[in-house]
Amino acid sequence: MLKKGFQFLETHRKISFTLAILWTLIILIGVSMPGKELPKLNLFDHFDKVVHFTFFFAFFILWKMVFAHQEKSSRMIIAVAIAFGFAIEFYQLNVVAGRSFDVWDGIFDSLGAVFGFLFYRYYLKV
Repeated sequence: MLKKGFQFLETHRKISFTLAILWTLIILIGVSMPGKELPKLNLFDHFDKVVHFTFFFAFFILWKMVFAHQEKSSRMIIAVAIAFGFAIEFYQLNVVAGRSFDVWDGIFDSLGAVFGFLFYRYYLKV
């Protein structure tokens, strides 16, 4: 069932593109929230790292659906995800009140993208 949903997205690029753009905007909105406005959802230590990982896991998958028919797109999407993740940290340090640069957030963003690639390659690829 999951594979069929992703097959649909691979063949309907306008929908995939719209979802990828929306997801990217959701990430940007989330990281732009001042620190004091963030919900307190510390279910366990380092819960925020799971959030970063998950956001960029989905980031990779959604953008890969857009560029599924381009053979070398995975490397480019991973590179963009890593650059985007660390750019967000600099943005938070310099622009967003109550937020700071956290190298571990950037690392978990990167890991999310890499695991998104692995999930796509070994599970979703048809």
